[in-house]
Amino acid sequence: MGLRFMRSGIFGGLIGAWLALLALPAQAAWNGYLNTEAGFSFSAPGAVKSEKSSYKSATEGERTATIFRSVEDNVEYKVTVVNFFGRKVEAPAIIKDASTQFLAGKKVLADSEARVESSYGRKMTVDLPNAGGRAMVGIYFNQGYLIELQVTVLPANGDYGSPDMGRFVDSIAFGAGREQEGATNLKLVR
Repeated sequence: MGLRFMRSGIFGGLIGAWLALLALPAQAAWNGYLNTEAGFSFSAPGAVKSEKSSYKSATEGERTATIFRSVEDNVEYKVTVVNFFGRKVEAPAIIKDASTQFLAGKKVLADSEARVESSYGRKMTVDLPNAGGRAMVGIYFNQGYLIELQVTVLPANGDYGSPDMGRFVDSIAFGAGREQEGATNLKLVR
């Protein structure tokens, strides 16, 4: 009789584990994206939408920008591409300007230099004001474009230690052939 109860217990445990897995939220698949105009690629969960925007640079004034965005499980994944093409700008000055704007009014948790291949940039993590969540950003300059990858974990999610923050920001790659196989080419919005 003991073996019968043991088998029932194992079977019951397997059913319980299966039901627990069904109750977990579905995780969006991460997809590869690239932009050939600015010469970079990245990975993000879910479907990425594009929108036209503008960007205010302290050194260069108002500039046209494109934002690629996806939101999954109360986490916003955003890539901002700002056109400085044809301007006589120095990459370090543009990166410093963008870094200063990102850090303004926030509690800085990390701020360091970042390198992707031969491209220099900054990588920062902040707590947003008024308990607005936590954000991480990677800021780079490539082929005349400022490129910011920013992920924000909103309070509704609350997993401020999520490895997806670093996964997104660190997914950037520069140059042809470095994108994920089957990556979707996203166009800049004019």
